[in-house]
Amino acid sequence: MFRAHPNFIDIFRTSMVGKFETEENKRVAAARPMTLQDRVLQIDHIQARRFSKLSGDAVDIAAEGIIRHLRACARMDVNPDASAVREIIDDALNGRRVFAETSNDLLAA
Repeated sequence: MFRAHPNFIDIFRTSMVGKFETEENKRVAAARPMTLQDRVLQIDHIQARRFSKLSGDAVDIAAEGIIRHLRACARMDVNPDASAVREIIDDALNGRRVFAETSNDLLAA
């Protein structure tokens, strides 16, 4: 006969209800710090290789654009787009800073 461990029932019940009943269940592992290069590699390995070859002002422009793209994706709860990262890197190679306006821009009137 199957005999469930007493904690098994508590864990199952709290996960189904969505409420935490014990302090132990509230603990979560901290995310490890990740470099921008690693994050771009998760999106697309080709764009990560292109990003790693950038230097000078181009890497600064691309990093700013990619970070803005990642923040926008996180805010909208969508996955980052590899084609958007490709366009950001292309624009950085051409020396253009192209990005969407945000509500906290200092240049907004």
